[in-house]
Amino acid sequence: MAGFVAGPAAFNLIASVPRQEYVRLIAEAALCSVLFTDGMRASIRNIGAAWHLPGRALLLGLPLTLLVTALLARGLIGLPWAVAFLIGAILCPTDPVFAAAIVGKKEVPSRLRSLLNVESGINDGLALPIVLVLLGVVGQQSTELLPLAGELLWGIALGVLLPWSICRLEASRFFAIDKPLEPLFALALGLVVIAVAASTHGNVYLAVFSAGVTIASTRPDLRDEFHRFGVMVAELLKIGAIVVFGAML
Repeated sequence: MAGFVAGPAAFNLIASVPRQEYVRLIAEAALCSVLFTDGMRASIRNIGAAWHLPGRALLLGLPLTLLVTALLARGLIGLPWAVAFLIGAILCPTDPVFAAAIVGKKEVPSRLRSLLNVESGINDGLALPIVLVLLGVVGQQSTELLPLAGELLWGIALGVLLPWSICRLEASRFFAIDKPLEPLFALALGLVVIAVAASTHGNVYLAVFSAGVTIASTRPDLRDEFHRFGVMVAELLKIGAIVVFGAML
């Protein structure tokens, strides 16, 4: 509402940046922060300890939700199939903010909390490749599957190899960091992954999501330290993106 009321005046605060570029940067920063914090919540240990219910939700519930949403968009609104499936792919992942509110309540059964904690941390990363392909189709761009697959796989590889290598270096006495700086170390790892993926034509979003999973799996202590302010940073960026979109309206 604040963005809608402010309108164009919100963009005049940064007059030197073109409006389209400004909106893109805010949206990308918000998406990267969400994917990184989601990945931080989805360590391999957590997935392996309780994979039965999350596995059903991801392998059955997510595709079915995507399909039903696409059918409703096609049948009720008459959208083209590609747009209908794009909407389904965007809406099918569980909202991590909604899930976090439930996971934090002790009166919610532990099985449900475990399900939402794992599923909401992985589903964005699983739905993202589908969204990227459908965006190319809807935008009438020539979507070649082989280069796109290479970009996605390279992004995942960077998200795994870079954090793992840097964490191994940090474990040595020469590269060790002070305890108060550990929350910033995880953030710095995410920024390094984003920079390398963007400069080497890897998929930035899958890279940063994979980086979060890798850090949570190899260095749980860094995950816990990052959680103090990482979630708040992601929320601030998401709120900023919503304000910008409201101003566009």
